[in-house]
Amino acid sequence: MATVLIVDDRAANREVARATLDHGGHHVIEATEGHQALAMARTTHPDVILTDVVMPGMDGYELAHALHADADTTDIPVLFFTANYSPAEAQPLATAYGVTQVLAKSADPFELLAAVEQALHHEPPPVPDTGSEDRSGHLRAVNAKLVEKILALDESEARFEAFAELSPVGIAFGGPDMHATYVNSRLSEITATPVADLLGAGWLRCLAPERHSEFDNSNPPLAGATTYYGPVALAPGIQRHLQVVVRVLDDQDGFVAVITDVTPLVEAEQRRHAEEREREIEERRQIAHRFDSLARLSGAVAHDFNNMLGVILSLSEFVEEAVGDAIDQTLTAPNAETILHDLGQITRASKRAAHLAHQLLTFGGREVMQPTVISLNAIVDEVCGMLATAVGEQITVTTQLDPHLRNTRADASQLCQALFNLAINARDAMPRGGALMFRSTNKTDTDTDPPAGGLPTGEYVHVAVIDNGDGMPPEVIDRAMEPFFTTKPNGQGTGLGLATAYGIIKQAGGHLIIDSVVDRGTTINIYLPATDEPAHTSRPAATTQASTNRTILLAEDEDGLRHAANRILTNAGYHVLSATNGHEALTIARQHDGPIHGLLTDVVMPHMNGPTLAAALSAERPHMSVLYMSGYAAPLMTEQGLLDPGVTVLGKPFTKVELLTALNTALTDNTPRQFTTTAP
Repeated sequence: MATVLIVDDRAANREVARATLDHGGHHVIEATEGHQALAMARTTHPDVILTDVVMPGMDGYELAHALHADADTTDIPVLFFTANYSPAEAQPLATAYGVTQVLAKSADPFELLAAVEQALHHEPPPVPDTGSEDRSGHLRAVNAKLVEKILALDESEARFEAFAELSPVGIAFGGPDMHATYVNSRLSEITATPVADLLGAGWLRCLAPERHSEFDNSNPPLAGATTYYGPVALAPGIQRHLQVVVRVLDDQDGFVAVITDVTPLVEAEQRRHAEEREREIEERRQIAHRFDSLARLSGAVAHDFNNMLGVILSLSEFVEEAVGDAIDQTLTAPNAETILHDLGQITRASKRAAHLAHQLLTFGGREVMQPTVISLNAIVDEVCGMLATAVGEQITVTTQLDPHLRNTRADASQLCQALFNLAINARDAMPRGGALMFRSTNKTDTDTDPPAGGLPTGEYVHVAVIDNGDGMPPEVIDRAMEPFFTTKPNGQGTGLGLATAYGIIKQAGGHLIIDSVVDRGTTINIYLPATDEPAHTSRPAATTQASTNRTILLAEDEDGLRHAANRILTNAGYHVLSATNGHEALTIARQHDGPIHGLLTDVVMPHMNGPTLAAALSAERPHMSVLYMSGYAAPLMTEQGLLDPGVTVLGKPFTKVELLTALNTALTDNTPRQFTTTAP
């Protein structure tokens, strides 16, 4: 095992050579420059010296000359290990200085081991005579190499400066004292500070003041990279968010700092958080608004229903007293007239309550509807016919209807109600008289006027209800479609007209948009999906006459309603099987030996609802007709608020005539229909 002295001013080069020599089984000692190597050679007398050529202070040629000039070290073989000269280029002068062999640092490790072995087993070259001619040659070689190095360095610096000046990040680098000797113009832009003020310790303004001590001369940071991130006050009123990466070079002979201005990213993130907070606040505000609307709706519904129930209860007591007084007495005409008048008032109050319930279901999009293909122009004509006496002589009603208007699919009766409600609202907005116009045309989502924001892509039939009345300010438009919201004096409006129209149009897959200007009038724009299917031709309603001996299975969990329906059907000649719920109805049907011609069932019942009962019985009695009755038929409705094909519903509450008509139709006609309570 030989002792090899490695001489190189760069630690990385020494590590590479040491690894190779350690692998070859040699003992390695190190020196970082020529003078140190000369002293170690005199004291330890290594077997071989492996030295770099270009080093600060004493270079490789000077070291070789000094070694061979000293009798104690003249016999030590010297190998050049260089990256600056090619072996062929350096060998002649190296031989003149007594160097055994010149190796490139890029050479194969086995070449280095072989060179060391050769130097150990061959006689050392004679002591060179390095006279003035050799020294001149040495100087010329060194100067030529230095010129080459300087030119390469200048080119490298030019490339680096071009890169640094075009860099999107700030750059600073300097010596081991952590003082910057160079900063690029981007760092000057980031910090709004002249380049001259950033040199030395000036670049530290990119860090928070409490971090400056980490780069003190007395306590320099260890080699490696350190990242700092956060806000930095660069000047009064100027704050930026910076990411600073400081890398101390491996030999701790300098540093490089890269400074990135992340202020736009931070501000964008802050804006995003602010927008999220604003959305949360707005959502809470809308929730509070919905609760307020719900409270107002609940109060208004309670108020109206209590008024109607008050009429019903009071007049019921009057009728009960009158009938009680007439027991065993002759019922005189005046008394009978009073009783009939009270009963008529009770009927009207009940119908008003039923109508209010239907309006609420319509607004919520849960009213049962069975749309057909209709002509919107025909609906407008029908509404205009009803308006002759409703709007008064002071208001002129006109139409501008497109003769080529396409059809749409909607519930005709509900659409009539919506247009009628809008016309009545327009009438109330023109107390001194005015003009009301219905205008229809074909539209697409891109040619609406005014622009209908949010209208889905598609083709539409458009009807506009236009008046030249008082108009509405923006704050009223925002709340116009809330149920029970009204600007009319107390007692002159329910606040359900526009809300009901909105619910009808929405449930039909359409859109209702308000365009209004104070003192210039209001236009209600309705857009319904267009279709080229032919309009449906209505057939006359079935008569109420029943065939005798037909059996009807009645399922209703409300005792009073079940008894009333049973009484109506029995008096009409039907044989009625009565059940209080779905399970009981199924049991009765299975125990009944004769035919069951029809099932009249409530939709929502405990234990087994109407659709489940109908499905079970229809499987056993496929020819049985089914008629549902319900005040809220959600279990029968699709997500769009439509009934499935083949389903017929009678809306609660209903009259005797309405019940018998609906049942007779269900028994004699396979076409599904919807039957609702007559409006007051």
